[in-house]
This record gives sequence, C-alpha cells and structure tokens, in this order.
Amino acid sequence: MTDLPIRIILVEDDKDLQETINRFLTQSGYKVAVAETALEFFQQIEIEHFNVAIIDIGLPDESGLVLVEYLRNNTDMGILILTARGEIDMKVQGYMAGADLFLVKPVILVELAAAIKSIAQRSAERQHTQSASARSWSLERSSWQLISPEGITVKLTGKEFDLLLLLAKKGGGVVYRKEITAALNYNDYMQAGRALDNLVRRIRKKVLDFTGNDELIHTFHSQGFCISNKVLIR
Repeated sequence: MTDLPIRIILVEDDKDLQETINRFLTQSGYKVAVAETALEFFQQIEIEHFNVAIIDIGLPDESGLVLVEYLRNNTDMGILILTARGEIDMKVQGYMAGADLFLVKPVILVELAAAIKSIAQRSAERQHTQSASARSWSLERSSWQLISPEGITVKLTGKEFDLLLLLAKKGGGVVYRKEITAALNYNDYMQAGRALDNLVRRIRKKVLDFTGNDELIHTFHSQGFCISNKVLIR
C-alpha cells in the first residue's frame, strides 16, 4: 500500500445511512464517493479509480450482486457487501458473486473502517502479484511448459523441464554441474558433462526459436548454470 488515501465508492440508497458512513470514513482518512443507484455506480467507476466498493444488495434499479459480479470479473477492486439481508443463502450468493466480505446492517463503523483497510491491502497485494506474474517466466508442472512474459508457450521434454525447474528453484543462484548431473540421473561420469552441455544447448535454441530470447540460462565460469530471469513455478 502507498501513502495515498484509500478511495471508496459507497453504493447505498438509504440517505441517512449513506451520510453517516460517508462522514465517519472521511473523518477516518478515507476518500469516499457515493452512488444511490447501479446506474450512478457504473457512471462513476468509468471516470474514477477506487480501491474498495461498499455495495448494498437492495438497490432501486438493480441487485447489488450484479455490481459485485461485474467488479470481480473486470477489476481488481476490493468488494464489501453491506446489506440488511443476512440470510445464509444471501451470504452464499454474495461470496459466490465475488465479495471479499459480507457485513449485515446495522454495522459497527469502527469494524467497517478496519475491514476496508484489510480488504484494500489484500487487493493491492493481489495486484502486485498479478503484475509480477505478468512480467515473469513461468514453468507449468502439469504440462512441462515454459511460458514467456509475453505468453509464448515452449513445450519441454522431461529432462529440459527438470533442468529448468532445478535452476528456477535456486532463484537465480548458481547450480553446479555436479549437482545438476546427479539430479538428472546422468550416471555415466564420462558422458555426463557432454549430455548436460547438449541439454543446455537444446533448451537455449528452443527458447530462442520460440521467444527470441537467448539469455534465459547463463553459464557460470564453466562450473555451473543459473537462470537469469525470475521464473514462477506452478
């Protein structure tokens, strides 16, 4: 989280409750915009960024669940449902639609403020993780695939995958040749070095042919190898 205030859109058609929540959250340091209908909500999110949405289910022109589902499918915003409808089936529907938290009116304002802060932090962490993931290479265990930051898929053999997995687990550190040959079950001492070099050469060529990148694997003074990019293991 940055030092910028958390920006909230409060979707509530009860004016008295809306004003009470707005005043308390503003005094607590949050920046709050209000909407009384789904239409106003959609108009506001088109022109302004928010960190957290507080949504009442019983809006005059649309179910708040529609708004929740839209936000979950199209944004990284934190979502808090605040409603008088506390039945268990309604809570289930709210969470299934994508809410981070479901609170029932009347709400304790201090609890609401704390919940907003927690949800905003989790939302920011999700965005950071997704951003890092988008910039990273990834190894897919189930399919033996290497995926580039641009989304290009490189199909690997078992040995190729095992070597990249070994390097990726080291997180950019050097993995020495003896450690690699043992892990890959290259038992013939005389042939192990040549087999490893051929394997690295094949991976480099394959990655270069598919992605145009020839710097994924670095040789370390003929002693071992390291991976030069962050690689996520999935």
